[in-house]
Amino acid sequence: NLATQAYWPEDIGRSKVAATAGLCLCINPQVKLVLREERFRRSMARELRNLGSRTAVFCCVDSITTRGLIWESVKQHADLFVDGRMSAEVMRVLASERPVDESYYASTLFAAERAYAGSCTAKSTVYTASIAAGLMISQFTRWLRGLPVDRDIMINLLSAELIAG
Repeated sequence: NLATQAYWPEDIGRSKVAATAGLCLCINPQVKLVLREERFRRSMARELRNLGSRTAVFCCVDSITTRGLIWESVKQHADLFVDGRMSAEVMRVLASERPVDESYYASTLFAAERAYAGSCTAKSTVYTASIAAGLMISQFTRWLRGLPVDRDIMINLLSAELIAG
């Protein structure tokens, strides 16, 4: 996945978690990261309580079922929840600045059999993912500054459509 997901040749043999963490630390060596190179389990959410400061959760997974599991597990413990979804040139970023009180995000979840089955190696994946990541970080930055986050942003690069709600 080097070309389509923006990893480097030196990342070959490393997990995506480790490679991504390495890049984050290159950008900001002071960031505190909690790395888990394993499938998410509900019991992992309890660790969020022990982090001792405001906690942001970024959901960057391929499965809608896993998104639902993560949401249900962390919404009581996270202060910010940001989910990035994409398929080729279409991306959606959902954010909740008070997950414990949130009802909108749950309404965006659906049955796994309704999910679009697209290739993660589409030529556009790397730039679409970069834009989605930028939108996710912009929501994080807004939250850090005490500004309201946008709960739902969808961009279709092919049709040049932007929908924000």
